[in-house]
Amino acid sequence: MKLRNLFVICIFALALPVFSEGEISDFTNQTVYEFITTRVRLKSWEDQAAVEKIAEIRAETMEKLKSVAVDLEQEECILESLFFTETYEHLIKAETRGDLRVGMKNLMKRNMDCINSRKHEKISKWMYLSAGDVTSYYMTRSIAATFFYGFKVKGYYESALDKDSGLTSANTSLGSWLFYAPAPIGSNKRAEKHYKSGLKGAKTDGEKYMAFQYLSQLYYEQKKISKAEEYLQKAYDLELGHKELDKIRACNKAGYSLFQYNRNRAGIDEKIPESEKQEED
Repeated sequence: MKLRNLFVICIFALALPVFSEGEISDFTNQTVYEFITTRVRLKSWEDQAAVEKIAEIRAETMEKLKSVAVDLEQEECILESLFFTETYEHLIKAETRGDLRVGMKNLMKRNMDCINSRKHEKISKWMYLSAGDVTSYYMTRSIAATFFYGFKVKGYYESALDKDSGLTSANTSLGSWLFYAPAPIGSNKRAEKHYKSGLKGAKTDGEKYMAFQYLSQLYYEQKKISKAEEYLQKAYDLELGHKELDKIRACNKAGYSLFQYNRNRAGIDEKIPESEKQEED
């Protein structure tokens, strides 16, 4: 009996790493969590220096990934999405929108193929989040593309939350989707619920920063100015850098929120030049 019990324990111990890794490696999971805070710190860097740092992190990460990945294709999609979207944040301007959007579309298609070739139980929460974020970046340049992909993005965020209901990034992304979506589909109340869930589930300072930032600007949109400033100050108090927060504060003093600033920067309300149009536009 003792020998049999020992045999069962050994088999369980051998199987444990496979189950504990889940859909992706611990390396990728940890890298994503760490980069969420890193990307906040990089927002206070000069854009070119930040782009170079992201490229350095990407090169080191993707090289190590080859030897530790559980699902190499899926983990590449997750990490490439993470690094590309943050690079985009530092490069986006009127003259770069076209080329960046082409790169975003290629990444979007790859992410969709990755998801479509796997069952739900084999897909990481980060994969769903990556697909949602990249598709969101791509579609919001075009009203037609937004109609084409909008509910798919919502579905990706909901699938990520099905995996982890407290996932800050998925809650804040879905909250923003609900903020922008017209009633009765979207609403400030539903957006606030997800932003608060994101704050409650935050595991890192970078995640807290995101939740504070979005709650602040939602309250600004609702004309709750003192509450908006209270949450903006909470983001300052994390001491992850203040360049972006200073910009938000300046926008608020000028009469508009981070949401409108992002719309202006992405060119959402501008007509797309014929040379930049994609088939979905």
